[in-house]
Amino acid sequence: MTPFIIYARAVGIYCLLTLPAITLPIMYLVSVTYVLIYGWFAWALFTIIYFITVFCNPNFLSKMSILFVGVVIAVAMSFQMLEILKAEYTVWHSGAFLLFPLAAIVSGWISLYTSRVKIKAANRNLLLSIPDNQLNSLYEN
Repeated sequence: MTPFIIYARAVGIYCLLTLPAITLPIMYLVSVTYVLIYGWFAWALFTIIYFITVFCNPNFLSKMSILFVGVVIAVAMSFQMLEILKAEYTVWHSGAFLLFPLAAIVSGWISLYTSRVKIKAANRNLLLSIPDNQLNSLYEN
């Protein structure tokens, strides 16, 4: 659930960060539409990276570093999907259009930073632990 919350918050932050582009309403609407359509690729990849860090259970600083790099990788992959799925051509040569993935990365970082307490609490042992009441019922049978 945490990766989805991070993603949803990042989308909202992205919409606010790119609000100055509203001076060209079509550009802003296309940008937000692309985030809503192609952002799911970023969410899926980030979720995989997140769960790898949970199950490998590195120290908190390493976990956050991996996740911050994961945001960059996920956004880059999602941005590349625009070209792969033929929504846009040569997306990495788009000039000012490259400010939008930069805004997405910054949005992801802000969202990730605000979730740091929840991320710190998530670890492999927490996910695999069995509540005591269920453990007692296993022994009684």
